This record gives sequence, C-alpha cells and structure tokens, in this order.
Amino acid sequence: MTIMVILVAVLATSLTYLIIYKLKKGPVIASAVVTLISGLLFPNLLAEEGMLLATVATAGSYAAMVSKEKFPRLVDMIFVGVFCGVIFLLTQEVFVGVGGRLGSIAAISCFSWLGLKKIKDRV
Repeated sequence: MTIMVILVAVLATSLTYLIIYKLKKGPVIASAVVTLISGLLFPNLLAEEGMLLATVATAGSYAAMVSKEKFPRLVDMIFVGVFCGVIFLLTQEVFVGVGGRLGSIAAISCFSWLGLKKIKDRV
C-alpha cells in the first residue's frame, strides 16, 4: 500500500499541474477536478483503501497549486508528489480530524522540494 500511496500522490500532483498549465484551467478548477474524480473513483473501486487513496490524491492536488515560477517543470511535480506521499504516510496518525492537515502536507512537500533545489543550486 505504501507504493500505491506514493504513486497516487505523484499522479495527482502531475495531473493537477498539467490541467493548470497545459489546459490553462487554473489551480482551483484543476484541484477540484482531480479531487472529485479521485473521490468518486477510488472508494468505489478499492473499498477501504480507496478512501485513503482519495485523501492522498486530494493532498497531491493541493500540492500542485503552485506557481510555475517556483516549479517550472513537470518533473518538479513528480518529486513534490513523492514528498507528498511519503509525508502523508509518515503523518497518517497526526492531526486526524483537524482542519488544514492535507494543505499542511502539501505545503511541506513543496517547501521540501524547493529547499532541495536551492541546496543543489548552491553546491
């Protein structure tokens, strides 16, 4: 299930990013589309695991709502998606039921990748 969570996060970030910047639909619409499709598809196909995957897809879609100035390439979203999936798994039992959890995971994922990019640029 760990690999599936990370793959769904990568898919959600990438798909949201493509809808925003290739289809030019904007971040709110793109995130809403990915979240809606995930919320309808995963729980109906995979029962219990489906709810978890729909939730991680939502976090991934939030993570992709970023400026192209900071993350100019799709490959950036792939790495942000990996971070998102891993952080989601590590914090699964933290702040359950508290508002802002998925957005916090998304923000931490973006900050982590941005930080690594800045470190790489300085080395």
